[in-house]
Amino acid sequence: MQVEQVDYQQFVERNNILPDESIYHFNQDEQNDFIDKKPWDSSPNYFKKCKISIAAVIKMLIHACLGKNNEVMGLMQGRCDKETFIIYDVIYLNAEASEVNVTLTPEAMGEYVQMIEMLETVGRVHPTVGWYHSHPSYGCWLSGTDVQNQRLQQMGYGAFVAVVIDPIRTMTNQKVDIGAFRVYPDGYRPLKQNQDDNIGIPTQKIKDFGAYHDKYYSLDIEIFSNSIDSKIVQGLWERYWGVRLSQSILEDNQLYFRQCLCDLKDKCFIKYDQPYQGSGQQTNEKQQIKEAQKFSVELAGALLSETVKQILFQ
Repeated sequence: MQVEQVDYQQFVERNNILPDESIYHFNQDEQNDFIDKKPWDSSPNYFKKCKISIAAVIKMLIHACLGKNNEVMGLMQGRCDKETFIIYDVIYLNAEASEVNVTLTPEAMGEYVQMIEMLETVGRVHPTVGWYHSHPSYGCWLSGTDVQNQRLQQMGYGAFVAVVIDPIRTMTNQKVDIGAFRVYPDGYRPLKQNQDDNIGIPTQKIKDFGAYHDKYYSLDIEIFSNSIDSKIVQGLWERYWGVRLSQSILEDNQLYFRQCLCDLKDKCFIKYDQPYQGSGQQTNEKQQIKEAQKFSVELAGALLSETVKQILFQ
């Protein structure tokens, strides 16, 4: 087996990508019947899982990486299977973006409508079941703006899911950093907190996270592939493996590592007026230890990768 094939197989194992040849079954009548019944109205936590094809994940990552430090946004096509969202494909949207926000423009919606019409002409009739956007370097969770946007979509479409992906942490850890979320109905208060803690969230984002962490809940993520997806992704992997090999995790993400170190320093010395302790009510000291451990593992992994490359190629 060639080296690039081994590298791809390690990526599959690291992200627990599961083969599934039957998941692309789609029946429009069944889907319409599910939407008409609105079973999610019976429980705020009705949806439990979000399955995403490896092809869709790769497309989201490419889109997010093209945005660099700015957020990007797109829509997801797929279907619902009882308590599970199944995402087959994604559509990029040209939204107004900054490092902390992304806004959908009328022009982008016009492009989306045109794309849907084009897809329908070739038999791609899967409905839009969610939206995705990126959080470059600050983790997968919903901000106040995200919560408002998702609540509006759920009010309008019902079966709709929000996905957040972090391209910088994905490239740093070589493991897809992705999350799927649903917002609770306005005024609902969950009995159990679903977000464990604020580990990995930058200092300037913690108050926003803490103010809205009980407004939504996360769904389990599962990445799947079939034989066609695997061939396409593996072909891309082998084609660009040399480019990946020549990249330096340390150099390409030095700003991220510097920000993590500064953020760790701030968290160790700053006490917040209303710190969010998490479901286990951990102390600030334990939070700081976990934060330091996370940073150490990421930095050690990057250093190990650089060391191996230097030994092999110099």
